[in-house]
Amino acid sequence: ALPFELGNFQGLYECNPSVGVARPTDLEEMAKIVQAYDQVKAVGVGHSWWQEQFCAGPDERSADIVMTELASTVSFIENPVNPREFNGQAPPPDFPIQVDEAAQTVTVAAGIPQRQLLDYLSDYTYGSNPEGWTLPAFSWFIDQTIGGAVATGTHGSSFQHGSLSSQVESLRLMVANGTIIDVSAESDPHLFKAAGVSVGRLGVITDLTMKIKPQQAVKRSLADIEIGQFADEIERVQNQYVAAKEAGDMAAAKRVLAQLDEVQSLWHVASGVLWRTSYEYLDKEPANVMLNIPISGEVDAFDGGLQVYMPEDTADVGASSSILENAQRWARLYATSMRGFVNPGTYASRKSFITMSESGNKRSSTMQPYDQYEVAIPFEKAGTCIKGLAGEIYGPRQLNVGFRTPALMRFVSGEEFYLSPSNGGPVMYVNIEDHLSLSSGRQNEEFDAVMRYFLDECDARLHWGKAGLPTHWPEFDGAVNYSETWCDFGCAVVELDPSGKFRSESDVWQWAASRSGAAVEFSSCCSSAGFSPECACVPNN
Repeated sequence: ALPFELGNFQGLYECNPSVGVARPTDLEEMAKIVQAYDQVKAVGVGHSWWQEQFCAGPDERSADIVMTELASTVSFIENPVNPREFNGQAPPPDFPIQVDEAAQTVTVAAGIPQRQLLDYLSDYTYGSNPEGWTLPAFSWFIDQTIGGAVATGTHGSSFQHGSLSSQVESLRLMVANGTIIDVSAESDPHLFKAAGVSVGRLGVITDLTMKIKPQQAVKRSLADIEIGQFADEIERVQNQYVAAKEAGDMAAAKRVLAQLDEVQSLWHVASGVLWRTSYEYLDKEPANVMLNIPISGEVDAFDGGLQVYMPEDTADVGASSSILENAQRWARLYATSMRGFVNPGTYASRKSFITMSESGNKRSSTMQPYDQYEVAIPFEKAGTCIKGLAGEIYGPRQLNVGFRTPALMRFVSGEEFYLSPSNGGPVMYVNIEDHLSLSSGRQNEEFDAVMRYFLDECDARLHWGKAGLPTHWPEFDGAVNYSETWCDFGCAVVELDPSGKFRSESDVWQWAASRSGAAVEFSSCCSSAGFSPECACVPNN
């Protein structure tokens, strides 16, 4: 069983009751639904906190399409198949995971959860690689669908391989008229840069072809340190990186970043203790580091027969009084319960790189209500940001009392996808959770102060699949926060979704342009290559 309800995490984020829930069993049925509704949105297992984006629209002319319920996808989710069952032969054409060892790629249906994809690849040991295969880098939370993870720029910690989006070779997208297009860097670099991190705004991702690499033994090391020590390390690497960039020495910049490649840390904010994990294997070289990833109970159907239903009412996860108690006690509890995730040792790569367990994921989603946020901080400011923030957290304001669970800190290369939070250069991601607001019924002022620090002092961007928009970032304006690439993405919307079928409930999807200082029709600045350099991308606010 999947751990979350459709588009309704913990029963707390519900779409309008009149919005349909579409459960197509194949792509032909999905196309009919896309054509029949004014607004549609692909959803997976509800691992998102941005309600305005995952709700397709405001009324009965809107439908969320559940990507986990295509017949071949749901069959695999409910009854996972070990690849050995195919006796070395290719699986049936409609099987949702197709491995190409020669090309070192896997083609996977968008509704397959990342965990099950990783497990299938790890078990793929009967072919040319007896150790199996894996994705080059993967995330901490791996129970999202792979399509949703890619669409939101979900990531692990890698300056070499980037986010999951950077591991995509090509993808198939069902667009507004119900047809399917293939998008790759080779076929259309502009659309690929838009589709790689699209937040569902361009269409429905139906399947993806992704890079894989042979699985191998990886040694995980663990250092128990204080946050101040880690902040000093990041700032030292940050300063070396900035100096190398200013000198125009990109080889030196890569060598510098290699010091933090694949490093993942759990920062117990309440106590200040930090677990720093690092990884070692034979083929890891500083030269592999990339500064910027290049891109060459259902009710009757009400719509005349399509598999679209009224949403079911889901019980809310109830408030917890115990979570409001002593922050240090909770820090000790999580330090004890999570230690197994980081213990040093040598493991297959599927198990060496730290991920949340399935049981832990289910348990954390039912213990108490919470919101999860993530910020991407430009690496040029990463260490300085954390040092300054630590002073605020452990200084007179004692902001640490607003935290219960650890913060997860990771590093990702720059990417050319227009909406990637790391567009423009490498970043440090910090994932944090607010476990107090929803149980106390009042604002978590200490947590909110940390979020404002990230946004105001560190020039952070928010992760597209987490909380924060619009509550913590009401001033967001794509033309300001993403500059010209925001309008490049807008041009992809003009091309693929001119009627706004995939616009959702969110009001962030707005574009404006000017030419020679005068406002012009935005579409007049678009071409097959993106936004015209003759135009300026104009803020909406």
